[in-house]
Amino acid sequence: MILLIFLNFLFLKSDSLLTKEKSVADFQNAVSVAMDGKENIYVLDAGSNQIIKFSNTLEYKKRNGRQGWAEGQFDSPTFIDGSSGLDIFVTDGKNHRVQRIDLELNPIASLLTDLPDFNKELRFRTPIATLVLNSSELYVIDGDNNRIVVYKDGKNPSYVFGDYKSGKGQLGRPVKILKDGKNFIYVLDKELKAVLRFDNLGNYVNRFEIKGLENFAIRSNTLYLFDGSEITRYDLEKNSIIDKTKLPSKSRNKKYTDIFVLPNEKYLLLRKNELSLWVKK
Repeated sequence: MILLIFLNFLFLKSDSLLTKEKSVADFQNAVSVAMDGKENIYVLDAGSNQIIKFSNTLEYKKRNGRQGWAEGQFDSPTFIDGSSGLDIFVTDGKNHRVQRIDLELNPIASLLTDLPDFNKELRFRTPIATLVLNSSELYVIDGDNNRIVVYKDGKNPSYVFGDYKSGKGQLGRPVKILKDGKNFIYVLDKELKAVLRFDNLGNYVNRFEIKGLENFAIRSNTLYLFDGSEITRYDLEKNSIIDKTKLPSKSRNKKYTDIFVLPNEKYLLLRKNELSLWVKK
């Protein structure tokens, strides 16, 4: 089942416009943004190999990290994940690992699976992004094999999905993974130009497509599809579009690297050198 959401746009009006409330611009190559359970914001800067922590109003708190292979160091990391609410996971693919970091940006542990004692069928070498489900289940995008590897206890591999055995759920180039309020799993696939939905056992459900899809976010049971110019809100329980929200004309079609949705329909938009907070006008 494919939900071609853009077909429904013909029957909707853009009923709101976003306005920029605040921004910070102290990054070299910001690639990913996340939030913890206390609503602190974290930006992953692949250029400086650092994590920068802010309050939910973008007040600077602290930063940590540098280039290297030791614990707490990175080499062009790709994704920061706050989905556990209690700690942070950083996908450090060039170092072939996922690093777990506490909320004060101190390293806790690393997961490397390209090792002889791991089942060859369940290894990853180049992780791209992660998701934590049910407090301890770690889902890792395996960039070399374009699939998801699941670690039930956060360290021992259990099964994979999204590979050729998944049929319509086979992934082409997955880059981002999120969950909704009912623990369905969503994967942004740049090759397929779609967001694919799976249940928490890895069974394919359906997919969402819009013209020019670049990124997406989820808050509770609402899906946000972003094409670089406007955000389409989709109610996952009612299976219907809520509305579309446009960026101001001067901010459209710029290169945005990530999107995150805060409470009260506030939006974080990340660019290479800037994190901006937007509200509906």
